[in-house]
Amino acid sequence: MLSLPLYSLIGIILIIQALTPVAVRADETANAPSLARGPRLDPIGDESLTLTQAESLAQNHAPWLAHHRTNANAAAERAVYASRLPDPQLVLGALNVPTDTWKLDREDMTMTMVGLRQSFPPGDTLALRSRRAEKELTREQAKFETERRNLLKQVRQTWLELYFQEESLRRLQELRRLQEKQLQAAEGRSRAVADMQQVVIRAHQAVARVNEREPMLKAQIARTRAQLGRWIGAAATLPLPAALPVLPAPATEFDAARHPEWLASEAMSDAARLEVDMARQDYKPAWMLDLSYGLRRPMPDGTERPNMATAMVTLDLPVFRAKRQDRRLAEKQAMENGARFESEDKRRELEAMYQSLRAEHAALAERAKIFEEQLLPAMRREAQTTIAGFARDQAEYRDARMKVLDTDLEYTRVRVDLAKTQAELLYLTGE
Repeated sequence: MLSLPLYSLIGIILIIQALTPVAVRADETANAPSLARGPRLDPIGDESLTLTQAESLAQNHAPWLAHHRTNANAAAERAVYASRLPDPQLVLGALNVPTDTWKLDREDMTMTMVGLRQSFPPGDTLALRSRRAEKELTREQAKFETERRNLLKQVRQTWLELYFQEESLRRLQELRRLQEKQLQAAEGRSRAVADMQQVVIRAHQAVARVNEREPMLKAQIARTRAQLGRWIGAAATLPLPAALPVLPAPATEFDAARHPEWLASEAMSDAARLEVDMARQDYKPAWMLDLSYGLRRPMPDGTERPNMATAMVTLDLPVFRAKRQDRRLAEKQAMENGARFESEDKRRELEAMYQSLRAEHAALAERAKIFEEQLLPAMRREAQTTIAGFARDQAEYRDARMKVLDTDLEYTRVRVDLAKTQAELLYLTGE
């Protein structure tokens, strides 16, 4: 008696399970907000890739930034040993051994010797080497900071471009839906009016044009994600959040002398100046100190021989200056002049870049303001007027919605360009 109700209950449950997904999907489709009417929903949990996360991943995992970090570490190690003397040399030998007997106790001058030899570079070369290594360390640290800022700029601009491309794809898909409705309406009217064939043909062309744009847009998205993956790895495949991020405001004033690119060029100029001073030290003699101790064997009759101590100083003689020291000094002076000109050119380049970016940023900000305060409200009022029933047919309503889509996409383009310009300004002024 209990089995029949049980089987009936199981059957009812299976039927509900089979029908529920269809009903839920239909309800979700009916209640889903239009791309033109409402914002996109963010992915749930940690599935979205925010700009802040992309910046953090790039700074921690980008190989090129790690390359410059290791260069700075190597320069720090070089600064430690650059001022040290060369290692001393151990000298071992047998002196004045007679070749007829090869015995060490026959001749008074025969001895076995042990000694030490130390060389000293000319003048203040060691101190100058130490200062040059410190300048090289400063340059590598400035280059690392330059690459860190450059990496942030590229990640930000790539992320922002990807955001715009995905927004364009979403609006393109919404535009296709509107164009397909236009086509259906035109085909319906053409059955009643013979003169509507041109309208139908234009509607078909509009749908085909929208379909033609989608593959290239998807390819652009894939290419941009691949570029982003160079810096952040597999996280580049995550979807982006709906809201456009707000970047830090750049400083209102810019001092090129504080930018790491100029600091690196200035450190290189200082190192070149020290190279000139080192070349001048070559006019002074380098020298080498030898200390040795000779052990002599007793005579064949047992008489002891005294041991020998030797001290020698060896000096370089820089006498061929015209062909060596003078040429090397002229070379280093020319390199110093070149480094100084490069430093000045870098300062002017940075200042010109800041001025041009400031002008572009101000123009884009003004355009964004016009869109926000004038164009978008006008387009929305037109759409609302159409919805209120003042339009002659649904075609005008769809035209109004398409205008809103186009204007909103253009506004997004301006906002993204504004943010990309701001990212370039942050490269100059710092975070």
